Amino acid sequence: MPLDPPKLAETASPPTRAVVVFLVLAASFGSFFALVTPPHDPADEVRHHARAWLVSNGRFGVVGRAPDHEAAIPREILRLHPPGHHHSEAQLRAGRFPRNPPPSAPHTFSELPARLDEPPAGVEFRYVRLLTPYNPVVYAPYAPAFWVAETFGLSATSGLWLARLLGLASWLVVVGIALGRAPGRRWLLAASALLPLSVFQAASISADPLTQAVAFLFFAEWLRLAAREAPPARASGYLPLAAAALALGLVKPGYAPLTLACLGLPGPLRPRHALGAGAFALAALPTLGWVAVAMAADEPPLVPGADSFAQLRFLLAHPLAFGAAIANTVAADAGRWGMDLVGSLGHLDVELPAGASALGLAALAASASLDAGRTRLAARLAGLGAAAASAFALLALAYVGWAAVGADFIPAFQPRYLLPLLPFALVLVPPLPGAAARVLSGATALTLALVLALAALAMVATYYA
Repeated sequence: MPLDPPKLAETASPPTRAVVVFLVLAASFGSFFALVTPPHDPADEVRHHARAWLVSNGRFGVVGRAPDHEAAIPREILRLHPPGHHHSEAQLRAGRFPRNPPPSAPHTFSELPARLDEPPAGVEFRYVRLLTPYNPVVYAPYAPAFWVAETFGLSATSGLWLARLLGLASWLVVVGIALGRAPGRRWLLAASALLPLSVFQAASISADPLTQAVAFLFFAEWLRLAAREAPPARASGYLPLAAAALALGLVKPGYAPLTLACLGLPGPLRPRHALGAGAFALAALPTLGWVAVAMAADEPPLVPGADSFAQLRFLLAHPLAFGAAIANTVAADAGRWGMDLVGSLGHLDVELPAGASALGLAALAASASLDAGRTRLAARLAGLGAAAASAFALLALAYVGWAAVGADFIPAFQPRYLLPLLPFALVLVPPLPGAAARVLSGATALTLALVLALAALAMVATYYA
């Protein structure tokens, strides 16, 4: 029999509170980041901006060196921001950035209204051979902004601002739906989405916001089934979960293993195995299909010496090499991943004070013990295992796609890739008693608001004179 809904409601706080906190904080700080962050200062935004513009014009394929895979981009888009970033001397001395990067002059707030009078995108074009390899679905939220900008002859910066705001709105809607659908762990979803890095990414042109939102939606649908005492009586009860799994296959690759959490759902062993295999296939097959399309474009390597096919041949000949590379990468970088997961914004050049990052991590950990509902230990262990499997897949993709052949380290792996995994990884945290949870939920909301405010100040201090 399914778990009685009134009994479930008694174990969770009212759904409106977490939803309201998320919407108010994410919309306000997200709008600030969208309008105040200088163009292309978010990580890789210039490449995402150019690819989103192509998608809005019906060019869905991946740009590369293969015949018929080149593309022309408005020069106004490519020149919105000078080369280089806003690294501090301390950051350069720490060895986190290349030596002698091209400097970027500080921005001024007087630039913002002046950018409205710049030429519209599309006056001059420039051919490119390397943008992003992701499914065009992740850029769909931005397309209407470029249609509006082209229709009214708006500047390239105006088109970027519109695209950021539309992308932010889409992220707010999908995450909000996930919060409404989840039978518990709403504070965990809200806190994961309200980390400064998450809100900053949602307010930029990127493939990450929709990827995170879809992962959260899958988490909510999985949790609805995990909270039951028995599986649905009809196959139609699995349709929302199947739709969310399919959506996972249409965003950034590496997140299909999250569907393995279905192995912990209630029911007999064989049907659970079938459900897990089916959900994984729904997510993995579209991903693999798009990877084949992307590889046919023959993109230039991001890292000197990288070659995906040669790397795969190397791994077949040296199967332990990848494990050694993971161990070296984790040993070198895992200590800072937690801090970077909270508030290392931009091209890793906007850093929150260590105390602010620690507060963000504390709020995230506290949120995992709130509004927990009733979920079997087996399901929660499966969620943690699915998060670990997806983290392994992300590292494997980074090693195959970005590392030089035979490298003993995985370069360019950023903590933002782990944001979609947070609810699955933290679902194992046990719930707090009701009275303590009510107090802690308010403290968590205030802490997240404070950390977001500190992140906004750090961004302005880094990018503006």
